[in-house]
Order: sequence, then structure tokens, then C-alpha cells
Amino acid sequence: MDQKSAGLNITIFFCQQLDANQDANRRVLERELGSRIKFFPLPCSGRIEPLHLLRALETGADRVYLIICPEGACRYREGNLRARKRLAFAQGLIEEIGLEPQRLELIQTTQGDQLTIDQRAHDLLARKAAFGPNPAKLQGSRGQANNARTLEPMNPGTPDVYQGVHYDYSGKKTFI
Repeated sequence: MDQKSAGLNITIFFCQQLDANQDANRRVLERELGSRIKFFPLPCSGRIEPLHLLRALETGADRVYLIICPEGACRYREGNLRARKRLAFAQGLIEEIGLEPQRLELIQTTQGDQLTIDQRAHDLLARKAAFGPNPAKLQGSRGQANNARTLEPMNPGTPDVYQGVHYDYSGKKTFI
């Protein structure tokens, strides 16, 4: 089953230099798929920060793609190299929390590649869905997870010093 028919949410960060008509081209696909696909054009792929990639996963993306210029063809010299390092760092972070690092993927274009951003997105959506929905998706209107875990003190009898602990009216401690 491809990602489009699987109903997965896709976020695509891309360098604006790749498609001169990117604004019109991506809007066609946004109208077709609605909120299931989000595009974030960047002046240079080197402007991406790991926080942007992590935030995309946190807000509901099942897959996040970063499309960069061909190596050596970056308008700002090293932007695509920076983007590659930052994506690798973000992959390491999500692997530490138990998510598949392949949920963040780097797509490097080739010299002379004339595909528009909507054609690239169609190619990505046609890929086989290797993952299901993102288990880290936040639910609710305020961005709070609906599956809060209950914490128990490691040593009963010692004071409870937890960061991010919420005490509800029943005295039960929950991690938020």
C-alpha cells in the first residue's frame, strides 16, 4: 500500500531553489490532499534546524522529508551539507526515544533534475508505506497527549522529585 492510500500525514521541507514555480506547483497538491500533506519551503535547506523536524513529527506527521540541492550545487555553498548533519542529529534523537529514524528522510536531488516539487511529492507518496501512523502524535486541541503515563516513585518513602509531574485532585501523579 502506498503512503497516499494509507492515509499517512506527510511533511516536506525543501529548498526553494529547486523549483522556480514551487508556490503554484505545491498548492495543487495541497488542494488535492488537504491537511494530509504540508510543504515548508526554505530559502536554503541549510536553514533547517533539528527542532523543525522534531516539531513536524510532534504535530502529527507520519513521515518527514527534507529535499536538498545536489552536492556542490548549493547557492549558499554548504547549506545541503548542514542540512544533512542536522537531519542525522534529529534521527539520532528520535531513535533514542524509540521511534524509527527512517521517519525522517533526506532526498538529495541530482544535477540537471527538472522535477517540480509536486512531481517529487507524488513520487514520495507513491512509495510503499514502510511505517504506520506515528505513535508520538499528539492528540487533543491543546497539544496534550491523551495517554499520560502514571509515575511511581523509585524508592517508596523518599520525597518525589520529578520534573514534569502533575498532581491531580485525587493525589495521583501523572507525567505530562
